[in-house]
Amino acid sequence: MESKRLKKDYALSPNLSVREELEKRGWALSAFSEAAATLARATSTELLIQEVCDAIALQGPYKLAWVGEAVHDQFKTVRVVGAAGPAMGYIENILVSWSEAEVTGSGPAGKSIRSNKTYVVIDGETDPGFIAWRERAKQFGIRSVIGCPIPDGQHGMPYGCLLVYSVLPNSFGPSEVKLFEGLAQEIGFGLRSIERQHKLDDQIHEEELTQERLAGALRATIEAMSKTMEWRDPYTAGHQKRVASISMAIARQLGWDNERIQALYMAAMVHDIGKMAVPSEILTKPSRLTDLEMQMVQGHVEAGYQILKDIPFPWPIAEMVHQHHERLDGSGYPNKLVGEEICEEARVLAVADTIEAMATHRPYRAAKGLNAALEEIKAEAGTKLDIKVVEASLKLLDNSNELQSIIDTQ
Repeated sequence: MESKRLKKDYALSPNLSVREELEKRGWALSAFSEAAATLARATSTELLIQEVCDAIALQGPYKLAWVGEAVHDQFKTVRVVGAAGPAMGYIENILVSWSEAEVTGSGPAGKSIRSNKTYVVIDGETDPGFIAWRERAKQFGIRSVIGCPIPDGQHGMPYGCLLVYSVLPNSFGPSEVKLFEGLAQEIGFGLRSIERQHKLDDQIHEEELTQERLAGALRATIEAMSKTMEWRDPYTAGHQKRVASISMAIARQLGWDNERIQALYMAAMVHDIGKMAVPSEILTKPSRLTDLEMQMVQGHVEAGYQILKDIPFPWPIAEMVHQHHERLDGSGYPNKLVGEEICEEARVLAVADTIEAMATHRPYRAAKGLNAALEEIKAEAGTKLDIKVVEASLKLLDNSNELQSIIDTQ
């Protein structure tokens, strides 16, 4: 019924010249194109609405454009969420409702939202539904208005409405109505897209926080396991932590990403956890080990793997630990893996473990020092140890003496 009344009123309005008709349509087209362009770049609800209003208010006789949100309060308020134009004073402290029971619900905003249809005020000086704002409109020279519902897409009723005010009567004929209805549809689509993106961003952020908390808890658990090991074997106190620090420094030199470095750190912090299965008198024996005792010590790799293999780490920690005594030429243990059969993390651990073991004190010998350790890894580079890992280790010493700092301070 509302739509028929609009068409009838428009048909009875004074005829416009072809030039005036084209000019009127040109204003609406320009407003539509400028406003539509802003929709593509808006990243927030507020920015989208404000830029659309700015674009409309730049055109011809359109002295005010605003978007009202239908608030579900007792008064059924239409809240101004964005506005632009030289007639901004018109909506200052304005009270608009979308309730049929309120006088302020009889205008274009209230009727548009309530009926979910476009409402046009052909001339504010004669439209009975505009009586509540007639005097205010005269102060700003406003004569005609269009109110287009902005679809919500979820709840059956509009999000709100787009309102455009003109200083000329009869500014919104059938062609202009279609353009502004299309723009209101695009605004609704843009608002929903931004809402979905924000929900997705919030979900991603929450997942990232969860991952950070889990990673922190996992790291703390790993460090607690390492500390338990060190209490049992005081002679190697700090060994796993030093190996972890050396491993991380090498990995950074190799250009690994942070997640991979963190996985390597955790593997290094528990790489000797299997020594819990080795009698403490063997681990602390101050003299040379017998062949049987050496076999028992070497068994710590398999024991460590068995301890770790069923823990659902997000990285293959157990395999890194399992392989850290393997050597490229197949002379390592426990499975005599060769070359590429050994994962890169285990190759880094092998170099870091060798450096730390030789450079620090052991119950059966004094520390040989960092220089001797580096000579050892250079001698084994390309045969037992990965040459790229060895070269990265040597650069650490050449560039900043980071290795010596790790050995000295931990």
